[in-house]
Amino acid sequence: MSARPCPLAARFFRLAEKDPAAPAFLDADGHLLAPRGLLAQQALALVELYRRLPLTPRPIVLSLANGPALVAHFLALRQLGVPVVMADATAPAPELVRVATTVGAVGVVANLERLDQVSQFLPPGVGLQRLTTEPVPISPAAAVLKLSSGSTGEPQAFATSAHQLYADSCHIFASMGLRRTDRTLAAIPLTHSYGLGSCLVPHLAWGTPLVLPSCNLPAALAHTLAAAAVEHFPAVPAMIRALASLPHLPSWPSLRVCLTAGAPLSPKDALAFFQVTGHKPHVFYGSSECGGITYDRSETCPHQEGAVGTPLRGVRVEVVDEEGKVLPTGVEGRVRVRSRSVVLHAVPPLSEPQLLQPGCFLTGDAGFFDKSGVLHLSGRLSDVVNVAGKKVHPEEVRRVLERLPGVLSAAVVGIPDPHRGQVLGAVLAVAPQAGVTVHKVIAYCRAHLAAYKVPRKVALVPELPLSARGKVAKTELLALLTGKEAQRER
Repeated sequence: MSARPCPLAARFFRLAEKDPAAPAFLDADGHLLAPRGLLAQQALALVELYRRLPLTPRPIVLSLANGPALVAHFLALRQLGVPVVMADATAPAPELVRVATTVGAVGVVANLERLDQVSQFLPPGVGLQRLTTEPVPISPAAAVLKLSSGSTGEPQAFATSAHQLYADSCHIFASMGLRRTDRTLAAIPLTHSYGLGSCLVPHLAWGTPLVLPSCNLPAALAHTLAAAAVEHFPAVPAMIRALASLPHLPSWPSLRVCLTAGAPLSPKDALAFFQVTGHKPHVFYGSSECGGITYDRSETCPHQEGAVGTPLRGVRVEVVDEEGKVLPTGVEGRVRVRSRSVVLHAVPPLSEPQLLQPGCFLTGDAGFFDKSGVLHLSGRLSDVVNVAGKKVHPEEVRRVLERLPGVLSAAVVGIPDPHRGQVLGAVLAVAPQAGVTVHKVIAYCRAHLAAYKVPRKVALVPELPLSARGKVAKTELLALLTGKEAQRER
């Protein structure tokens, strides 16, 4: 293995040496869970253990829940120069093996119960399963391989350097007015791009203390925000919606910055949260390929539907046409990002390599800038549904559906159809006893949308199926729409 340590690991060890008693992790009540010095000792012990294993500089998949063990293993692997593949802590063993095969990883580090064969016990309660995979070309500068959440097909990873990860966190903290000492609620997975930039990298680079809730249930989050005096709350829309529905919420006087990313936040949910907590959930837009992109700095609540704020400090955002020409204000095109945090490359390489160039990423999002410089997203270009030759942005239909009283949230997808090519399907999470029926949904859509934009299949559910990243699970949506739960338009 390489003897070249990672600059992020080096920074953390220097911080731990300078102030070993400083809090690294706090528990749900704000009590000290692990000081920096102890975490550094655990990481260095793991370094010695990893050194005794016959590993190579090829990647290792790391799949652990938020906590000191995750950080200790990350630090140990990076101290040895091993690229770390950040995988979801809930991913089953077969999925971890698929990920490892895609990136040419030689092992998986996870909780013992999720490993088929444990070749080495790595305390506490963690095992290493060695794998035989074919090598995959990866940049020698790669520190982390971020797994994308944008596809339901084969695994896709993005190799990023320590310097790119650091730049992303610098952009985020400078734009949001965050302090390096802010207690940050680590309720989003540290293994995801959002958690990396907002929680893990600041923790390593600056010693930002992380607070661990007892679980991610709304009441537990509400308790921890108050009891642990949390100042920085990176959330996903499902958390915002759930917290707003709780009765008798405690006050959160220490909370300064609450943001939400990973999926669209409806103005209705933002306003409900603001009214019961007094805190605005600021919309944050980013991607695995380039980190943070824009942030809603305003204090006006609610935000406009589709508005995602202005570019982060240090990030240049443009809206371009098919030839790459920058479009004027108000004209819809494709969002392009230029930033020091754009990743090195994709693994496997993208089918359209021109989308990802050094320091530049052409996203799959359609949008436009308004006169105030605020970016508005229209939807994913890949999600555009072709209904009998007419193009429909599912986001437009979703926004209409969520204005129907009794609808908590909605998701819209394209479904193959032998006659029209595609038709629209909608899954709606509805409030209990709200009286929402499929007939009412269709009638409402007909009154507010062109005929070809009206969903042909509708499923009503208590809540939308979400992935661990807080995104709507598209495969589960399609299963709902093609199963008994769905009803056709009459």
